[in-house]
Amino acid sequence: MVDANGKYLGFINEFDVMKTLDEERDLSKLVAEHIMRKDRLVITPSTTIPDAAKMMEQHGVVGLPVEHDGVVTYSVTRHDVLRARLGLGVGWGIDP
Repeated sequence: MVDANGKYLGFINEFDVMKTLDEERDLSKLVAEHIMRKDRLVITPSTTIPDAAKMMEQHGVVGLPVEHDGVVTYSVTRHDVLRARLGLGVGWGIDP
């Protein structure tokens, strides 16, 4: 989640949504702020591929927002990390 200026506010992934559903909460009555993680779960363009993979594993997430100069510019998924580690990300901005 980002504000109108692209500044990081929080993070929601499918596990957060599944947890909310398991708690039998009505998603149609919630706003993102109710279920988002507020800890700073971001990487930067200088974060190494192994460090990004480790962060995903430690926090049980399959994607991470990428922050550049204080603004979230895109996200990286575990599939992107795997492609990069295999050398298949060449030219996608996630080169190994």
